[in-house]
Amino acid sequence: MNQRFTLLINPPLWNAYAPHLAVPLLAGTLRDQGFAVHSYDASVEVLDWLLSADGLRALAEHGTRARDRHVAARAHLVHDHTVRDVDRAKAVLRNLDALSDAQEQAWARRVLRNAMWSVSAAFDGLRFDLVANDLYYSANSTQAVLESVNDPERNIYRWALDRLVPARYLDDPQLAIVGISMSADTQLIATMTAAAEIRRRRPDVRIVVGGNYATRMVEEWSAPHPFFEWVDAFVMSEGEEALPELVRRWNCGENISGIPGVVAAVDGSLVRTPARPVKLDGVSAPYFADLPLERYFAPGPILPVYASRSCAWKCAFCSIPFASGSFRSRPAAQTVDHLEYLMAEYGTRTFMFVDEILTLHVMREVAQEIVDRGLDLFWYGETRFAGGFSRKLAELLYQSGCRRLNFGLESYNQRVLDLMVKGTKVEHVERTLQNVMASGIAPHLFVIHGFPGEKQEEAERTIAYAEEKIREAQTRYDNPYATWGGSPFILDLHSPIARDPQDFGIELIDPAPEHDLSLVREYTVSDGLTPKGAAEVARSAQGSTVIKRNVWFRTSTESALAEVEEFTFLRASLHAPIAEPLRSAPFCVIGTEHARVELACSAYKLPWNADEEGGSAVALYQGDRDRFVQLSWPIETGLEVLAQGMEIDRLAVWFAGNDVSWGGVTGRPLVDLLIRHGMLKDIGDQPLLREAAELAGWSWCREPAVLEAPHDSDLVLHSPVTGNTVRINPLGQLIWHLCAEEASPSDFAEYLPTGPEWHQAALDVVHELAALGFLYPASPAVDVGAARVATVSAAG
Repeated sequence: MNQRFTLLINPPLWNAYAPHLAVPLLAGTLRDQGFAVHSYDASVEVLDWLLSADGLRALAEHGTRARDRHVAARAHLVHDHTVRDVDRAKAVLRNLDALSDAQEQAWARRVLRNAMWSVSAAFDGLRFDLVANDLYYSANSTQAVLESVNDPERNIYRWALDRLVPARYLDDPQLAIVGISMSADTQLIATMTAAAEIRRRRPDVRIVVGGNYATRMVEEWSAPHPFFEWVDAFVMSEGEEALPELVRRWNCGENISGIPGVVAAVDGSLVRTPARPVKLDGVSAPYFADLPLERYFAPGPILPVYASRSCAWKCAFCSIPFASGSFRSRPAAQTVDHLEYLMAEYGTRTFMFVDEILTLHVMREVAQEIVDRGLDLFWYGETRFAGGFSRKLAELLYQSGCRRLNFGLESYNQRVLDLMVKGTKVEHVERTLQNVMASGIAPHLFVIHGFPGEKQEEAERTIAYAEEKIREAQTRYDNPYATWGGSPFILDLHSPIARDPQDFGIELIDPAPEHDLSLVREYTVSDGLTPKGAAEVARSAQGSTVIKRNVWFRTSTESALAEVEEFTFLRASLHAPIAEPLRSAPFCVIGTEHARVELACSAYKLPWNADEEGGSAVALYQGDRDRFVQLSWPIETGLEVLAQGMEIDRLAVWFAGNDVSWGGVTGRPLVDLLIRHGMLKDIGDQPLLREAAELAGWSWCREPAVLEAPHDSDLVLHSPVTGNTVRINPLGQLIWHLCAEEASPSDFAEYLPTGPEWHQAALDVVHELAALGFLYPASPAVDVGAARVATVSAAG
């Protein structure tokens, strides 16, 4: 490097699955104007290292800092398997060919989940995942942020500083300016941690911070903020005009006053120049070459592009127009020029339009341009329901490569839509969805639960409609990629409803003084759902899919197992199988009573009393199958018994005599349960299990499971051993009841209507429950060499 350069950083935590557009856009702009620039995506660099064998080993050396003993114990259990498998798991998630193997995908996601558990345990107060890192320090508090930047024990980014700000840049004497893009509050602590380190190491370097979140944060300041200790200037709104001018003036030693959108502290005062919208005709193409495109956590790369900026509507709940200025679109030919360039330059065919809203006009023009040029690509983006969304338009979009469209449904009640000032008609919703689904495009429906004034029955009507449309997409249109998601209403400080709360029948509650950076407001309502009621509606809409009773090791958010939009889009593009829970072939135990077994899993004595009687507990984890068992272990010693090996019949007696149990199961049934889930193995490596090759003639028993309250006519069944959760309909409930003791398909017939279709339906239920770990086969005694196999039932 022989020319003074600018370094642009995207800090953690941002999207782990694809690059953010802001830094490549600014890099392209600076390059086109002759400035030397380098880009660094610290978000993916930090994530990729932490979630690697090397990173996890470094974390183990750092030690377990979590005060929550559940979190610490869980990390100890999964550590060895995770270090062994994590790099291969990431390779699976990044491999486009592997997308068609749903089971391999499920395995990889569970390994990543375990890795995130390990990271979380290394820092007090940390909940680490690929969506949002909750740190010990709050991003809503200036004082907390100031304290965080020098605390490597509680701030993971301070500890991982060499990945956050690499020495190869900091030590380069040609580094002149660092620009940090801060689009979300999840990036604030990492941003200030990086800025503080740059200022300490290189006081000669200028630092500028911009982005959507920076814009909204700085808007609230009336005097210089303590962050100016590390930051020379903030840029509000868009940066393509402001940043090059800042770079030019700083490189020349000139004053930066008067640059549109720039906010700085001058002589003890806050000086700001109003931002102005960037003209989109002639903008530079984004420059991704500096980013590690092969290291994002999804195949691709899926590159972000745009055809317009801001939004033409002013919904009451939304702050987008505040931070993005007026709505503008650019010529379709220019948008597609950039698509062609990115395809040729980076070898990708997959794109996400990151426009706040794709209008019908913009989509039509861009799609037609893609079709006219004969480009072979796939894309998705976000749009709205409108009367002009015709079948012809939907088919054009599909022809151009559109495979997913996100819609802001928000509510399926005209009264609530009017309260939101959505400008949407309910009749447009159904017509648009039918046209989209008939064309082959998978819709996603965003729902807001509890907008002020919404009533319980209105919220439930929206949920019922969203679920109905997803079922219709699957059954009528054979499109399994349609999805919906809802969240409770959050009141953004810069939204229209916050500016005029009285018009919406609410009263804002000022945040606590220590939450001076909070851009969200609590509120009270005069009518309709309260915030607490909205949260309850959202939980109910999830269908009780997270069951916490007796499963301490699975109570945290398992975001690694969630299907993110990038993967759904890729599946829809390639017609790949949808994500599903891990399944395995059902096995029965064939080990003889005299076979000697030893531990074949991780074990950890839990450092707290496991029950009200004051007993202790031991947790076991089988990493290859992702099986957890928490044993009641009332004796102080005994793990060495499993470690050194014992004959099965003696072990069964030992379990029963020492009150070692799992959910009431002890003795030989407990031994069989541990064998079935791979936690015990024969010392001589003889097989202890046999796969049930022909399921129809077997009898079946229930695995211990947690049965929850009904969801409509269904019951929710959860396996603490496998972590799988299912909703079972009345037929499934009948089979589950019959399998409380050994039952075979011939036993089902007595309770089923006549006809082969019912017999087959019952078998299908058995196969599904067995594959997910809720039933196991208990065959008649079978000759295995000279031994006889005892049929043992461990009823749930």
